[in-house]
This record gives sequence, C-alpha cells and structure tokens, in this order.
Amino acid sequence: MKMHSFFTLMIAVALLGSTSYAQSSLEGISTGRYEVRKNSAPTKLNRNPAQAVPEVSVTLKEDKTAAAVVEAEPAVSPTQKAVVATSAPAPEAVVAAAPAASITPVPTAVPTVEPSITDQAEALFSNKADKIYDYYAESVHPEDVRNNRLEVEISPLAVYNDSQSNYSFRDYQSFYNALRFKANVWLTPLIGVSGKFVFSLGSDVDSMEADASRVAVKYEQLDVGLNLRKYFGNSRKANSLEFALLFSDNKMKPPTDAVNRVGISTSGFGLGMKMRVPSSVDYAWVYGGSFFPRLQHTEQGNVSNISSGSVAENSRLALELGGEWRLSRSSQILWGLEASAEKNMFDGSATVPDPSTGTTPKNVSVTNSAYVFSLGYRWGN
Repeated sequence: MKMHSFFTLMIAVALLGSTSYAQSSLEGISTGRYEVRKNSAPTKLNRNPAQAVPEVSVTLKEDKTAAAVVEAEPAVSPTQKAVVATSAPAPEAVVAAAPAASITPVPTAVPTVEPSITDQAEALFSNKADKIYDYYAESVHPEDVRNNRLEVEISPLAVYNDSQSNYSFRDYQSFYNALRFKANVWLTPLIGVSGKFVFSLGSDVDSMEADASRVAVKYEQLDVGLNLRKYFGNSRKANSLEFALLFSDNKMKPPTDAVNRVGISTSGFGLGMKMRVPSSVDYAWVYGGSFFPRLQHTEQGNVSNISSGSVAENSRLALELGGEWRLSRSSQILWGLEASAEKNMFDGSATVPDPSTGTTPKNVSVTNSAYVFSLGYRWGN
C-alpha cells in the first residue's frame, strides 16, 4: 500500500515538471527570443536554370502586434543568375528565329449564290474551280446528280423507220433493234460535253423485187454536243433545263452490190433542249427535243448509179418524252419515247426512171421518220 502511494506521488511530480517546461518554451517563442531562419545548406540546382524554384524563408519575429511575418525571396545563387543571363536569348533573336511559314493564309470564302454559267466557264481557265465545287458541296444534297462528273448510259432500242417519197428507190419501211451508248462529262456542274453512238442490230429493208426479198442494211448515228444546264433551286426536286449545241452524223448503209437501194448520209449542226421535272426525290419526268435547220445530205454510190437529183434543202426535228428512276446518285433506270422527222428536198430530175411508174420524177422529196422506244441504265460518279 505504501509502495503504491509512493509511485503515484512520483508520477504527479513528473507531470508538473513537463507542463512548466512547455509553458516556458511557448513564452520564449511569443516573446521573440526564438527565430526560424533560412537554411544555410546549398540548394540543389534545377536542370533548367531559367525555371529555378524559389526557396521560401520564414522568419518569426516579434513586433508591436505580435504577428508572424512571412518573407519569400528566390533562392538563386550568383552562379545561377549568370547561367540564366547567358542562356536567355535577346528579344531580337527570338523574333528573327520565328519561321515565316508559320503565317496561316486566310481561307477563301465560299460563294453564297450559285456561280453563273459565265463564272463557271471562266473557272475552266483559272484556279477558281475549287471554289465552285465548294459551293455545291455545301449547298446541294450529297445524293444530288449535280455531284456527278461522269455519266455513262447504255440502252437497248426498238426502232421503226418509215421513209416516204415520190421516188420508189427512197420509199421503204424498216423495223429493227439497236444499241445506244452515251456519255456525259461535266467539266463543271453546269457545263459539260456529251457523245452518243447508235448502231443497228439485224436491220433490213425490202428490195423492190417481185419476190419481195429483203436487203440487209446498217444504221449508224453519232452525236456529240456541248451542254449547258440550269437548275431552279438547290433541292433534289428542283427542275432543270439543259441546252446543247449538237453535231450529228447519220448513215444508212446497204450492201455495195444492192441494185434497188441507195445508201444515205446526213450530217450537220443543231440545237438540243431537255427539261427535267422531278415529281419526287426518286423519279423525274424528261421532256426534250432537237432541231437541225441545215443539214448536208448525200446519196452514196451504188451499182445502179441511182440519184434523186441535186440536194436543195434538208432539216430535221425530233421530240422526246421519258423518265428516270433514281436508285442512287450513281444509278438510274431510264425509259424514253422519241420521234424524229427528216425532210430532204432535191432539185432537177432523178437519174434512173422509177420502176413503179416508168417515169423519171423531178424535184424528189423524202420524209424519213423514226420512232424509238428505249429502256436503259445510267451510271454516274
């Protein structure tokens, strides 16, 4: 019991001594007798002297308000200052080192109005074509056919040819199949060139003989054109009107030994027009036609030396009605009905008497009509 009291008394004395010592230490700090000073040990240099981190020195000193004052100053040695001063480039050197190529050019503004045909024609001979295509890339639907630069068509044809004349050698009828290839190359969305080639398959005409035999013939047609078109709006359902300056060359070639039939060739320049009227996004009606006011017409030699006289005047008129089913911008199915009439006028007398009448006619005239049904496919890109 006595030993327990003795240990309790010793613990109490020790606690009182520790408390007295702590109070005296705090009084020393509060009266300013103790200071926290800058460490005199050398600071480890940063690898980049220009980015040396300043060392913070905190000093606690007594003042009238007994507040703690914090002072911060960069701990940069004289050696570090010399390194920074030596490595820092002069402002002139920094400006001179800037590359001239870092200046970014201001982009050309995209036109807000569709470039006219005149503007697009000028772009063919300048560097403005990209600006024109930028307009269509932002203004029309990606599936709009105006985005195609190349279009290729293939169409089987059913043709009925009716040639009526007051000279029996130029009076005949023929029904045959044919194949048509056509291509459009659009130099700009409104300006392009086109080519069309048609050739017959298994065509013939009657031979005018008593046995009513037939004479095999070949029909060929070549058309090339310069095309200009105009769209009335940027929608895929916008109507369009296309004009073309055309050159046409048509031929009918019988065998060289044919006695009662003569070969013919007609060529010349004309104008074409086509209107496209969409009724929906996927279908459009097509109306068109062409007119050739002056044509060169010749009758090719044969064993009978048949000639209708001197050529006086020749012209042709054609009309077209059709439609287009759009599967996509690159695929369309086409159908069409075409009718054309070519008028050939001759002066003077024919060279061979007409076998039907036994007389030699004068001022022969020929009306050569063709009726065509087509069903084809167009690929565009």
